[in-house]
Amino acid sequence: MNDIAKIQLPEAVLEAMSGGIHIVRAYREFLGYSVEELAVACGLSIEEIENIEAGYRYDKGYRERIARSLSLPEDTFSVEVP
Repeated sequence: MNDIAKIQLPEAVLEAMSGGIHIVRAYREFLGYSVEELAVACGLSIEEIENIEAGYRYDKGYRERIARSLSLPEDTFSVEVP
């Protein structure tokens, strides 16, 4: 069983990820959040969220903050589509 199956992401999120969309953006959009709303919820700047969604790496604490803001397991954003 791969990591994605263990986390059980919605099919729409998995489809977006398989099309090249970053998992943060895919899940954010699935939930209907704007970049601005997510930034406020997790205490990051809009630019930081946009950079993460563009694939730039940030420290693990940022990923954990975003995951908590979206009510996801903290290791969700370390998942990669095979």
